[in-house]
Amino acid sequence: MRKRSLSLCSRLILAALFSLSLAQIAAAQSTTKPDDRETLQALLTEVRSLRLALQTLQRMSLDTYRSQILVDRIRVSREDVRRLTSSLNEARDLIAKTQSAIPQSIDRQKLLEGQAQLEVDQKERAQLEFEARRAKDSVEMYKAQLEPLKEREQQLTSDLNIARSKLEDLEARLETLERAIDNDRQKLEDKPAPAKSP
Repeated sequence: MRKRSLSLCSRLILAALFSLSLAQIAAAQSTTKPDDRETLQALLTEVRSLRLALQTLQRMSLDTYRSQILVDRIRVSREDVRRLTSSLNEARDLIAKTQSAIPQSIDRQKLLEGQAQLEVDQKERAQLEFEARRAKDSVEMYKAQLEPLKEREQQLTSDLNIARSKLEDLEARLETLERAIDNDRQKLEDKPAPAKSP
């Protein structure tokens, strides 16, 4: 896009210089003295149109620079959204695994306690009771982990919503700048050639 605007700028400047030199050559070759007022008016019109064209090119150049900055910011913002989405999915998976591990540990604890009551061998009974306590401790550990995991999920969800909103804002700003650049380019391309003085 920058090459196109620079190419357009250089063509416009060359056309302006060419038309000015043609006007000077035509004025020098003319045997009749042109009306000074008409010549002055034609020059003023040409200067104004050149000034407008240069202002448009400057605005296009600035908008192109801004759009490049926005593209870089969008790239970073998209990476943030991707990273946060991945972290949120991991947190949700961990919550789901933790929530499913709690009833499994409770069932294991009950099974081991029931087996321990039926066991007659003291050594085997002590081992089953130890395993039942470990299963009970696992239940408590999973329950303790659940609340911080849910808080992390909420924080990641909030951060992700903010990052998505920022990304949408940046993309909307880029689209607005691209439309402005296209409008300015269209104005330059549609601009009629200045009338030549007699």
